[in-house]
Amino acid sequence: MAKGLQIAEPPRRRSDEAPQLRKPEAPKGEKFSQVAEGDKVQFNKRVTRGVADGYEMLAIRTRRKVPELLAEALELLEQRYGKV
Repeated sequence: MAKGLQIAEPPRRRSDEAPQLRKPEAPKGEKFSQVAEGDKVQFNKRVTRGVADGYEMLAIRTRRKVPELLAEALELLEQRYGKV
């Protein structure tokens, strides 16, 4: 007859003598300690697949990056509608 499955022992508990790790406290009023890499931010907006593909194709054709194309598009729109 086949033997049943052998179950491994559970891991041993850590002893109470181990040092307790504390989280470093942030100074009052400061929530994030991350520093910006420059004046760039992430821009997440939903657009149709055709618009996204169009920007990607323009970027490939002009050998530029999509953020550069977005900046140029903003300049053209500001010329047409005025600055915000």
